[in-house]
Amino acid sequence: MKQFFKNKFFYIIITLALIAVIVPTVLHSMGVTPIVRNAIGTVFTPLQKVSNYVTEAIDGFSAYFYKFDQLREENNQLKEQIADLQSKVYDADNLEKMYDWMSGFLEMKIAHTDYQFLAASVTGHENGNYSRILTLDVGSTSGVKLNQPVVSSEGIVGKITEVGLNWSKVTTLTQANSSVGAYIERTKVSGVCTGNFSRASEGICDLNYIPAESDISVGDRVLSTGSGSVYPEGLVIGYVDSIATDPNSRGLSVSVKCACNFTELSKVMIITSFERTDPAS
Repeated sequence: MKQFFKNKFFYIIITLALIAVIVPTVLHSMGVTPIVRNAIGTVFTPLQKVSNYVTEAIDGFSAYFYKFDQLREENNQLKEQIADLQSKVYDADNLEKMYDWMSGFLEMKIAHTDYQFLAASVTGHENGNYSRILTLDVGSTSGVKLNQPVVSSEGIVGKITEVGLNWSKVTTLTQANSSVGAYIERTKVSGVCTGNFSRASEGICDLNYIPAESDISVGDRVLSTGSGSVYPEGLVIGYVDSIATDPNSRGLSVSVKCACNFTELSKVMIITSFERTDPAS
């Protein structure tokens, strides 16, 4: 709009419009004869029309640009309102996730009053075909030590295998060298749950040393026995995924789907202290 008013054409039009209005007035005051006035009128009438068109065009342009500015301002206000609403929705979603996360740990804390927890955020995922290692944002300055168990609200994640000042690494249950004493919650059949080298990316572990006559069904929940020095008793490991006969041991080959979804973990708890109990029988 400003560029239009600075244009030379604009000044020419304004000058001609002024001439078309002023000259007849001056001639009339000078007593010029009607013939001369008619001649001049004939010349300047088209200019007056042009002047009228220009005036109307300028008014139209002004109204257009005023409306454009008004719409642009309303659009900016709507964008701000949308951004504010999106922020509120995002905050509400985060609060809901935080509530669910804390509710899960609250249930665990109620069931195991002897546990001491340290909250941590997952800052890195090292995913390979046969391994999964997590990096946490807490380390030795927060009391983190090697072999401390790490859990989510769903169940066991793994154990601390490396510690820095303000970071630590967790080796998950799916690692081939991981193991935890385990038992079937429904029937108390016990064995050892170990990482499955070929199915680590699926979150599958193997439940070993299970006699062929054992009462086990797909979907049975598998818990930790508390044997060994890492995991306390009663933590959820996962659920029986498949059952087959092991031709080598003549026992059962049981696959367990880990309860924890390792790929979606963002927050975990490190169990820094717990009371030792006898293994489940």
